[in-house]
Amino acid sequence: MRHTLGLKHARRALPLMAGALALILSACGGYGGSSGSGSMACGGAYGSPCPAPTITLTSPGATVSRTVKLSATAAAMGGAAVSRVDFMIDGTVVGTASAAPYSVSWDSTTVGDGNHTLTGKVSDSRSQTATSAAVTVAVKNNPVFSVAMAAAQIFPAPNSGAAGTASLTVKLASGATSGKVTLSGVSATAVTINEAFAGATGASLITLAANGGTAGEWDVPAGALLSADQVTALLQGKLYVIATSAANPAGEIRGQITPDNVTVVFSALAGSQEVPPVTITASGVAATTVDAAANTLTVHVNSTGVDDATGAEVDTGAAGASGPKLVALAKDSVNMGHWSRELATIAASDVGNFSANKLYVNVKTPADPNGAIRGQINASSTPPPAAPTLTQLKSSAFSVCGGCHTGGGTSLPASMDLTPSHIYASIVNVASVEQPALQRVKPGDPDNSYVVQKLEGAATIAGNRMPLGGPFLDQATIDQVRAWITAGAVNN
Repeated sequence: MRHTLGLKHARRALPLMAGALALILSACGGYGGSSGSGSMACGGAYGSPCPAPTITLTSPGATVSRTVKLSATAAAMGGAAVSRVDFMIDGTVVGTASAAPYSVSWDSTTVGDGNHTLTGKVSDSRSQTATSAAVTVAVKNNPVFSVAMAAAQIFPAPNSGAAGTASLTVKLASGATSGKVTLSGVSATAVTINEAFAGATGASLITLAANGGTAGEWDVPAGALLSADQVTALLQGKLYVIATSAANPAGEIRGQITPDNVTVVFSALAGSQEVPPVTITASGVAATTVDAAANTLTVHVNSTGVDDATGAEVDTGAAGASGPKLVALAKDSVNMGHWSRELATIAASDVGNFSANKLYVNVKTPADPNGAIRGQINASSTPPPAAPTLTQLKSSAFSVCGGCHTGGGTSLPASMDLTPSHIYASIVNVASVEQPALQRVKPGDPDNSYVVQKLEGAATIAGNRMPLGGPFLDQATIDQVRAWITAGAVNN
């Protein structure tokens, strides 16, 4: 009887015990997760601490100007939700995003030029927070551009011994522009800032004024302004400075204006760079502009001798190797030797290949469908040496030539006169006897100048490398000859 009564009391107590247990579990955070595993959720009086949210900054780049996007990825944990993401510059909140994707626009002109610290802070529905790793951004809203000007940046390159530099300051917020251009070796008729990528020509935006007190100096006029679109073009590497003269009204020397994130490379195109080499008199110059911040590629190719070309492209491959097509170029409807593509989007890995000299330009023709002329885009090359004068070369590279090339014979070597007073007339724009399809010196094109091929002992030459029997010129001296030819092979 006692046992029966005890059992009845126990049965009556079970619901009360279950209710108490439910209250305890509820206070500890519930019966478990949604997976039904039985483990208690975080939080509550007896639960484990809830994990903090996470945040990672994804933009902008290292250098910023004007208005830019600040972005981050953020996530809440343990069933919570992200409630907000704050973006901070130097500890001050400059924008808040409450929903994915988490990004805000920030006007960088509200701070001074220089380095600033960017962080992001995420808050979740449990009022927990986390702060991202700090990122340093360089603000440049009043950049100063130093521009080197040369005849080689014009196609075809004029015969010019002129040189020039430009120093320009642009306030990106307003477009206010100031600065000057300093020229030597030319009596310029005009100096302007124009809009076009390297390898192309465009309209004048700002006309500089000759400084009456300093010879060769041209000044940006007071109050000169670039529009917002023109400032955008500037930051893409699409503006240039050009000086014209009576002798070269289309351009004496030119210099592309390049921001920190933009690289411009000029590459000579020749059949000798094809794999395998192609014997052809055609040539060209490719001007390549790469924006490493925006991952864009712009190429303008100006060529001669391949007007029948069926295609031109930028391919991936090191010098001496062939590779797949990266970007196709479009043929100009008027100038048949001009091919181009502007602001093509490329991957970060392609920018890496550009930096590693693993991109090249290839122009194809019906006769040479795999490539007639090619130019390696050598992003890491050092600037070409300053062009020497012909007078200087007569005492260095050409100092021994007159001993054999006297001009007093009927066949080579004596039939060619390379004595100091006759060397220019004997080599510049004069067809080679050994290879009549090539000029001995083709102004602006050292790769297709037979003199250079003979000095370097190219595989395509006829006869022997020069000087006959050696000692041969070192490459530094040959590069001086190349620089003189690239600058127009002037009789100076």
